[in-house]
Amino acid sequence: MEPEELHDKIKECNVSPRYYQRLIAMRLIEEDFNHNDVANILGVSYRSINRWAHLCEEEGLEGLEPDFSGGKKSKLTPEMRVAFQKRLRESKNLTMTGAKKILEDDFGIKFSLGYVGEIVRSLGFNYGSPRPKYREADENPEDVLKKILIWQG
Repeated sequence: MEPEELHDKIKECNVSPRYYQRLIAMRLIEEDFNHNDVANILGVSYRSINRWAHLCEEEGLEGLEPDFSGGKKSKLTPEMRVAFQKRLRESKNLTMTGAKKILEDDFGIKFSLGYVGEIVRSLGFNYGSPRPKYREADENPEDVLKKILIWQG
């Protein structure tokens, strides 16, 4: 790697922030910062800096370009999430196992019970049983208070 090539890449950088971060790391190493100091400056692990340096030595600046696609797409599409949320609202006394069964029967998707809990929470329901976190008040609060006072009296 030529220092001029690195400086030019950094100046013209209109690429991903991760690639830019890796270029900066190589620049700091070029300026005789040790890998530990570079890791602390950039807020990444020493292992990452070390890996980037080896990639840069072996493959040049192209080796520093991130090569991930952003992760696996969810089996549950946004439309399915809305439909699932609607089904949860319609169901009474539903457990996580019941929510899991709905996903399997209605949508043909199998998830672990733990992941079903994560989905349910992300949709605004409690974890123990898929119920809305805040119950809608069906009655007037004053009427409820009167019932409680009459019942206790």
